[in-house]
Amino acid sequence: MVKDKPTLYSRLFKELNLFLFFIVFNILTINTYAQLKDNLIKGKVSYISSQNIYVKFENTSGMQNGDSLYISRNNILIPIVKIISLSSVSCIGSLIGTNSILISTPLYGKISTVVKQELLIQKELKESISLNDQAINQINKPLEKKVVKSEIEGRIALSTYSMLSGSTVDQRYRYNLSLNGHHINESKFSFESYASLTHKSNEFHLIRTELNKYLKVYSLALKYDVSQSVNLTFGRKINLNMANVGAIDGIHFEINKKNFIYGAVIGSHPDFYDYRFNMNLMQVGIFAVHTIQNERVNMQTSLAIFDQMNKFKTDRRFTYFQHSNSITKRIDLFCSFEFDFYTLKNLQPKNTFELTSTYLSIRYKPWNKLSIYASYDARKNIYYYETFKNQIDSIIDKETRQGFRFQFNYRAAKFLIIGGSGGYRFQKSDPSPSLNGYNYITYSQLPLILSSITISTTLLKSSYLDGIVYGISLSRDIINGKVYGELQYRQVKYSYKNSNSTLKQDIIEMSLSWRIAKKLTMTANYEATHEADNNYSRIYVSLIHRFGGISTKPYFRKAKKPTEL
Repeated sequence: MVKDKPTLYSRLFKELNLFLFFIVFNILTINTYAQLKDNLIKGKVSYISSQNIYVKFENTSGMQNGDSLYISRNNILIPIVKIISLSSVSCIGSLIGTNSILISTPLYGKISTVVKQELLIQKELKESISLNDQAINQINKPLEKKVVKSEIEGRIALSTYSMLSGSTVDQRYRYNLSLNGHHINESKFSFESYASLTHKSNEFHLIRTELNKYLKVYSLALKYDVSQSVNLTFGRKINLNMANVGAIDGIHFEINKKNFIYGAVIGSHPDFYDYRFNMNLMQVGIFAVHTIQNERVNMQTSLAIFDQMNKFKTDRRFTYFQHSNSITKRIDLFCSFEFDFYTLKNLQPKNTFELTSTYLSIRYKPWNKLSIYASYDARKNIYYYETFKNQIDSIIDKETRQGFRFQFNYRAAKFLIIGGSGGYRFQKSDPSPSLNGYNYITYSQLPLILSSITISTTLLKSSYLDGIVYGISLSRDIINGKVYGELQYRQVKYSYKNSNSTLKQDIIEMSLSWRIAKKLTMTANYEATHEADNNYSRIYVSLIHRFGGISTKPYFRKAKKPTEL
């Protein structure tokens, strides 16, 4: 009997298993753990949206995207927020796990902490094209005049993503460039830009002839400050006060006056298929924002009216309303609505007043160890130009986003946290309601190896499938402040109702993040999936270099120091 020759996949699989064993060995055999003694940067939560956390600092020097922010409990620093976007004095982040947090909560950043960066490439994309919640961050800025400095900053990211199945290798490359200039050469002009070039290994020669297919420009705009309170922006930009509309190619006008922000925009929407400039999709809009911030109240309300056209004929006219309010120190409320009052149905114009988008959320913290969160989501689904989520994560993301949701987390002991969430969704298009649940338990100081361990269970029941996912993950610093690693195992058992077929998977995932230098980071992620009749794996490697941020003398005259949020 002649044995088959080893396939490319099997060879790579063996090599990666050896690599995996090496990392596990390091994690499990390091018995001493020195606490980081880096300088801490203290900040404060300035706003909480439906998806993101906004934190204000005096400066963010030494921190970078992917770092963790910590909350101090009993003199122990616990990671609670992961940074996804940074400016010189603030950051935007997402909650880690199912934690909850309140406005004005002090958070701390460790200058040299390195944390896991996710496998999914579209999360980098979200920094520039999914800025809906950043609108609140813009609104929350202190209205006092500030010192504005001249600086240029940017980021270059080189990434490769490989899908291996049998002897087949599907490899993709991605090059990102973000470059922003604030008051160029101490003038009234600033600019922002973000672009991404993506192609498969066998498509490089097609880029020149099909550039729109491979190159996406998500932001390219020039801003002119008429005064400290009035500015004009030209080009492609997501207006943070109307971020729900998305990117606009055109002219943006904005006035800041005391507690109010007024503005207008005229331009066109990028093409829905390849994101190129499309004059047929004209749109105009106006907006107003009111903010109240003091020691007792943190409230903001925004209203926008928009007219969207196709070939210079209106096909949708709607208004967008958003409100947030810290009712008490323990209760936070957020809501947003969209109302259509002109639309086309069956190519016929119709005046209407129809609620087309709703989101409501409330957070309540009855005491320090317990947090409760409830929400209702009836917004439209998000469609990505490209996504690299695996099958299970795509299903969970789709089935749990909309509908009613309840969530809690409770600190049962010094290092022990338990939590869970449950969701219910029923749409007209669904034959039956969709139910989902997630439970987890985390112990942050595992004896001997001083690592964090999380055990979780995810349940999902919809009109077309029933399933359960068991998971366990282990994470810790391998080389303090330089290399961080995480090892995760998931077992998937799903059954499809209509076809009587089943999906059973064993998924092993390993992540490493290495801070090579202060502004240079490399991340790597390996995921292996085993099925009864199929094995495949995915590898993601990224090298990120940040540059710039050098300031010169202030452009505006020194103004009153802004009040701390």
